Amino acid sequence: MVVIQGCSTAPSHQSPTPVVEQGQPLSVQPSTVTYPAPGYASASGSANAVAVSTQPPAIVALLQQAEQQANAGDLESAAASLERAIRIDPRNPVIWFHLATVRLSQGEPSQAEQLATKSNSLAPGNYAQQSRNWLLIAQARRQLNNSSGASAAEQRARELGAR
Repeated sequence: MVVIQGCSTAPSHQSPTPVVEQGQPLSVQPSTVTYPAPGYASASGSANAVAVSTQPPAIVALLQQAEQQANAGDLESAAASLERAIRIDPRNPVIWFHLATVRLSQGEPSQAEQLATKSNSLAPGNYAQQSRNWLLIAQARRQLNNSSGASAAEQRARELGAR
């Protein structure tokens, strides 16, 4: 008979420490961040703000990183940051919206429309987010030379925005 002994401890029920890239500040509290929605001007000409409600610090950091990368013209890195955020929180409609925006900027309107549709499916009852998604879908359809589809998407955005 063979007896194997070893040291062991009871499993810990604590969540793992988040991985933070070097140079990234570690925030202990969730925060709220507001981003301008690229390409969407209100009637007054200013960009509408996209509020990112209370998010885990890792998501906020990745969204900020993606915004900085996109503003610097590094759309591939911005997409990679957003895809990483999606792996952390796949049911977050805001992240899907931002990835759709990046894909539209990369000249991929079909994929942008699919991603905005995914964001809509994750945002039931969030009419403001759905309205932003439909405006993005309208832009994507316009790039695909689908004028009637773009008009229908804009109409849907107006209906949701009025709620």
